[in-house]
Amino acid sequence: MTLYERLSGLKNNDGLTMKAFCEITYKTGYQVATEGMETKNINEAIMYINNYNGNCGVWYSDGIYYIDKSHRITTKREALKVGKEHNQISILKWSNMSLLYV
Repeated sequence: MTLYERLSGLKNNDGLTMKAFCEITYKTGYQVATEGMETKNINEAIMYINNYNGNCGVWYSDGIYYIDKSHRITTKREALKVGKEHNQISILKWSNMSLLYV
């Protein structure tokens, strides 16, 4: 499946995490964004993903693609610290796919 096909298949409030352009999930740890872009244009979204070398998170909500440079961090304490330093609203907890608010 191409990146275009994968992105166009996202439903509202759906997302994915990528490492080297491959979709990835983890059983533990936290995913924290440190910077990001947003666009309504799927081709721009692909460009942003390319700019991050395919190492990013993508969230689709209400017609907007949010592309974040994100990092997996093993401890909750460090993840919350990094999230706060980068003005994030929330971070993803991999074990149950819940959001922790910073």
